Amino acid sequence: MNILQIALIVLVAALVIGKRMTGRPVDTRRSILMPGALAVYGWFILHKSGGTLTHTDQVWLGVQGAVSVAIGLVRGGTIRLYERDGVVWARYRPITMLLWVGSIAARFGLEAVAVHAGAGKPAMTASIMLMFGLSLAAESLIVLPRAHASGIPVMVRS
Repeated sequence: MNILQIALIVLVAALVIGKRMTGRPVDTRRSILMPGALAVYGWFILHKSGGTLTHTDQVWLGVQGAVSVAIGLVRGGTIRLYERDGVVWARYRPITMLLWVGSIAARFGLEAVAVHAGAGKPAMTASIMLMFGLSLAAESLIVLPRAHASGIPVMVRS
């Protein structure tokens, strides 16, 4: 992973989390496309990292993916939904931020354990954007149905 990829990951994470701390309208299209694009980009970074993924790499990527999805699902339930300007908005709560901190710590911990167990460091490190996208997709799986069930209109982009 090069410095440009690291900078991009930090920038995207800061923008996404920062925007969600201040609140944003729930937008179905953005809630699906953005995590999907991040996951696809992460998949390409992972495969560009070089080498063939070993069975050990695949197992640990599966574990990391499952943890990322699980934390994203829980995080989605902590997001505050409210009405503003006639549409439903979403905002991270302090508990949501604690879950982000926990997910980052889990990510580093799982990577260390995976490498110690024989997984390749390049593959584990290169999967950061993929796991970020999976986590945000799981969050959207909870937030979107909650937003639609709230009775408040969800933003429609033209």
